[in-house]
Amino acid sequence: MTQINQPNKFYVTTSIPYANAKPHLGHAMEFINADVMARYHRGLCGDVRFQIGTDEHGQKLFEAAEQAGEAARPFVNKMSETFSRLAQDLNISHDYFVRTTDDAHKLGAQKLWQACQDDIYRGEYRGLYCVACELFYTAKDAANDCCPVHPNRQLQELAIESYFLKLGKYQDRLINAIENDEYRVFPGLRKNEVLSFLRSNELQDLSISRPKSQLEWGVEVPGDSGHVMYVWFDALANYITTIGYGYNADELARWWPTDLHIVGKDISRFHAVYWPIMLMSAKLELPKALYVHGFINAAGGVKMSKSLGNSVEPSEAIAKYGVDALRYYLLREIPSDGDGEFSLERLGIVYNSDLANGLGNLVQRVASMTVKYCNGQFSVGDSVDRFKVDRFLVDCAFDHALDYIFTFVRSSNQKIEESKPWELAKSNLDAVAELLSGLITEILWVAKALEPFLPETAAKIQATFMDGRVDTNVGILFPRID
Repeated sequence: MTQINQPNKFYVTTSIPYANAKPHLGHAMEFINADVMARYHRGLCGDVRFQIGTDEHGQKLFEAAEQAGEAARPFVNKMSETFSRLAQDLNISHDYFVRTTDDAHKLGAQKLWQACQDDIYRGEYRGLYCVACELFYTAKDAANDCCPVHPNRQLQELAIESYFLKLGKYQDRLINAIENDEYRVFPGLRKNEVLSFLRSNELQDLSISRPKSQLEWGVEVPGDSGHVMYVWFDALANYITTIGYGYNADELARWWPTDLHIVGKDISRFHAVYWPIMLMSAKLELPKALYVHGFINAAGGVKMSKSLGNSVEPSEAIAKYGVDALRYYLLREIPSDGDGEFSLERLGIVYNSDLANGLGNLVQRVASMTVKYCNGQFSVGDSVDRFKVDRFLVDCAFDHALDYIFTFVRSSNQKIEESKPWELAKSNLDAVAELLSGLITEILWVAKALEPFLPETAAKIQATFMDGRVDTNVGILFPRID
């Protein structure tokens, strides 16, 4: 059985979303996934750094600002704030929010460019370009000259003067690092996709700049005021620019390499291929692990889209069902190794079945019976750790971890039905007290296990059963919603 080691530190990051539109459920899920890992590791080692942020440069963001009739700077300020508010609404426990327009980040990105200088050269690039991806594609990748990620978007034929980063010289080393889990890419499907790409393609050198005549909104290339960095070179650097790269060697040594990057499958190549090669070129250690999650679709597997009317704002789900209900759904109902589906209707079903009728009902019944039959008093049994979730979290298998924890919720509810404390109380109050104390002990174990996943709920359960006495003022965890 694979177990999480207990390191001296844990550094986890999400990707940094483009600040060109408001956040969606996919961003919410990624924030929550990383939050679970950060909260869990704080319980193991205490010394945790959890970083999120926004990517604020690039062509598509510049175009979004133009379409909104705003200058780039006030536009990204406003859009970045929507991601910061989302993190607050989701009860995300991040330690740092990076913005790529920050001066410290821009200086760090330029330091990284200079560290890669031996593998950078100037030339011309001609190819098919997707503005939405900020990426060139080959004719092999692009059927009918359409973007493979955005099938309805026609690619642009583009010829530009550019700086390039040599990739091919690091290809074999990267394959070996991923094969041997020196840089662990998971789940296995994503690892196999990356290795298949690397083994079947000779890596072409990566265009890493844009002339200012085409785009001024970016980080200036060191030594060439006529070019700005390609947005992905700039953005990927955020994982080191915020921890001292180029200005604080001790801080960098404390946190790097990152223990876990969490990203979506649409940007896995940037993180599994281009980022580690940038690090190799700069003579830096590789990250330890990359978890690649899937997409959230609407019911029936249809892509969520405002134009189709099937998209759901995270704020809408929170307003109706609460933050922990949304966290629970995204962690349990979206497969950790693939795509999943979401609708408010399905959230309501899961809310009532698992949270209101399951966990909430268990806590309310046990608390009420303890007050009624035992004057609100109980004793807690030995704190045996029965909920070893590290075997699931080492693979970011949040759905399996919650399924495991909730088996104990179901078994406790079943124990109540079978033992019938209300009947037992007619003849043996001591036996009822023993039964309820055992149930409370198990409920408190469940609450402890739920702390990284549903922090508000865990705290309410622990407040309900504290210091040997039931506190009825905490209230119902999950009122049933019809």
